[in-house]
Amino acid sequence: MKMVGSWLFLLVSLQGYEAPSTPNVNCLIINLDYVNCTWSEQGSPEVNYTFFHKRSIKGNMEECTTYLQEKSYAVGCRLSYDKSDRYRSMTTKLVHQNNSYVQDHNLKSMVKLYPPVNLSVEMNKDPELNLYWNNSKNTLCIESEVRYRINSDKWKTSTPSTEQKYAVAFPLKSSRYEFQVRARVNDMCGESKFWSEWSQPIQWDSMKGNNITDISGSSMSVWKPVLSLVGTMTLFILACMLVYRERERLRFILIPIVPNPVKSLKDLLDKDTVEAWLHISEGVCFQSNFTELACPVREYSLVPQTGSVSESESNFSILTDQSDLLSMCSSSASTFPATSENEQAGIE
Repeated sequence: MKMVGSWLFLLVSLQGYEAPSTPNVNCLIINLDYVNCTWSEQGSPEVNYTFFHKRSIKGNMEECTTYLQEKSYAVGCRLSYDKSDRYRSMTTKLVHQNNSYVQDHNLKSMVKLYPPVNLSVEMNKDPELNLYWNNSKNTLCIESEVRYRINSDKWKTSTPSTEQKYAVAFPLKSSRYEFQVRARVNDMCGESKFWSEWSQPIQWDSMKGNNITDISGSSMSVWKPVLSLVGTMTLFILACMLVYRERERLRFILIPIVPNPVKSLKDLLDKDTVEAWLHISEGVCFQSNFTELACPVREYSLVPQTGSVSESESNFSILTDQSDLLSMCSSSASTFPATSENEQAGIE
């Protein structure tokens, strides 16, 4: 029973174990200028390999001097190129600790060119629409393929040709033509398996009679979402500002601002405000803690005396009473407190 349990445990453990995959090296001649050998086709490696190569059977293995890196790991090597390299075998070896992986490569069909450049379109009197371009290498070993479409319809592809010219007879009026070109090494010099990437598109509008290189063909795919996002954010900000402005306007109409009674009272009792109302000049001293005493006022009635009184004496008596009244008001307002009417009667 113990033996059976051990075997079952071993089988379960092996099911979750994946053996490390053998790295596969691919070598490609880029534009007949240099050779790129990479081993990241199956994904980024988990270890750093050391790369060796030799270009002849009798040659010695040479270590790579220019590594291509990705995420701090070596994923390829760039090698120099010679015309004879296409027609002889090259051997590569990857080494990590005690493990090594050796491969042989035939580079004759492993060539990838750069895409054509300098596209231009001209209209002849025939009428005929002519497309011209330049290949990345000036050699008869390169053939080109053209594709075009009318008004953004499906692409139409031409037959490969060594000429750097393509013509469209009797182009449609009121139409827009779009062209792209790609190239590869033809069978005269050992046909390559790889076409170059398509060139930047060029457009010709029959109404405008011009040709425009669409340099934004690849970049527009990046800028479109960015511009859409910016436009959406701008509209959102404007909407928020409009809503806030309407809310403030409604709040001002429905809920008017209530004046502060305390502040208004303070303004009324302010010294400068009172002086302005009473037109008091700056030279007059204004005391805010001044208290005015009450001055009792009464009317005096003259009681005729017995006997005859002359007119002069009567007038003298009235004047004396008025002066007494003024003196009493003045003295009571400044020094004495106000007395009641009964007290005044008693004194008399």
